[in-house]
Amino acid sequence: MSLFTDTLESRLKELGIPYEPSLPEKCAEYYAHVVEANRHLNLTRITGEAEAAVQHFADAMALAAWFRLPVGSRVVDIGTGAGFPGVPLKLLRPDINITLMDASGKKTDFIRRTLSNMGIEAEVLCARAEEAARTALRESFDVAVSRAVAALPMLLELSIPLLKTGGTLAAWKGETADDEIASASGAFSALGCALTGRRPVGRGALLLILKQQPTPEAYPRRFSKIKSHPL
Repeated sequence: MSLFTDTLESRLKELGIPYEPSLPEKCAEYYAHVVEANRHLNLTRITGEAEAAVQHFADAMALAAWFRLPVGSRVVDIGTGAGFPGVPLKLLRPDINITLMDASGKKTDFIRRTLSNMGIEAEVLCARAEEAARTALRESFDVAVSRAVAALPMLLELSIPLLKTGGTLAAWKGETADDEIASASGAFSALGCALTGRRPVGRGALLLILKQQPTPEAYPRRFSKIKSHPL
């Protein structure tokens, strides 16, 4: 046992999340790869064992405590970075079909190589979300997850077009969650989605957002437009 695995197990028990006995060690193995690669890739600022166990892994798996993720769901992690929150969710729920998406080839190469070495199947895609939503991936996912990618109005336009109608976006937000929700009213309306759940996670919140109708063809716009004129 280690500080990492002890901390992770303690937090998962607090959340009431059932897990396989091998899970903590698998998470520790992935964490070790992140720490090693972080020396030259700048993957994350969170590298301490206890801090990483909670913020990278347990906080990601907290979704399973509050949201029913159907068996075999198609899940996309938008702006996955070092693989969070998507990799911990895949380790917890091997049955889900996950796509880990990021615009950085160095990061996706790291994730692809590491998961292959660990024998974990996942699709790792180097792509921008707004461009992927103009391909066959548009409206093809049951669930989208994202953490620390963009303010909520921007994140909604990047993620909602990738979801099927009836799909859910799970967005991990920090201390500005309330302000972001207030600023996203135009995006909720334009993209046909609604906030259906809010749970405390660390100093922030996990937001659950339901896609209620097909995305209008006009969205997503080019990233420059999304950034300069958020909905």
